Amino acid sequence: MKIAIIGSGIEVFVCGHRLLDADPNSEIHVFDEKAESGMYGEEPGIFSAWPIIPIKWSGNLFNQQPHDKSTAVRYSWFVKSLSISLAERGANLHLKSIVKNIEEDKINFYGAGYLGAGQMKFDKIIDFRDEKSGKVWHGGVTISKPNMEIFGIRSDQTIEIWSRNANIGDNLIQKMEWRGKDPRTALINRVTAGINAAESSLSE
Repeated sequence: MKIAIIGSGIEVFVCGHRLLDADPNSEIHVFDEKAESGMYGEEPGIFSAWPIIPIKWSGNLFNQQPHDKSTAVRYSWFVKSLSISLAERGANLHLKSIVKNIEEDKINFYGAGYLGAGQMKFDKIIDFRDEKSGKVWHGGVTISKPNMEIFGIRSDQTIEIWSRNANIGDNLIQKMEWRGKDPRTALINRVTAGINAAESSLSE
């Protein structure tokens, strides 16, 4: 089975892993507009319990590996670890590649990689691209105890905070912005979306 997955979020790589679990002989192609999967572009990484995926799907998170006292993971590193382990399982990552259009079972694209542009035919196409919608949340990373309701503590003791208020303070290591419903459930919702998309594809 030759399957295309289009998008850049964590759900893309979760979907790929689930598909390969079901059929290790599947030929997975990921079309990602970013130049590198993960490592930049932060989003909420708060969780209520860890792990949220099978351990074998994730590569080495180094000092970002959650432990029993962690309540957040650095999103970009998590995406990177998932993408590396997916590539190690034989998936083809078309980075910096833009899908121009989809014609039934064919994808027309252009970009970088070993196949810079052209058309590819697939048995199934899973498209995760969508316009980011929802209310704007302002986030930051700090090492100080937050005076906020929504926060998560990473394994390296940095603290991820989120607020609807743009004024989240100046004593921040990093500032972030995200659109969505709730930063506390954003990560698990995206993981679930990836798994559900794979399951739906497998049942067709």
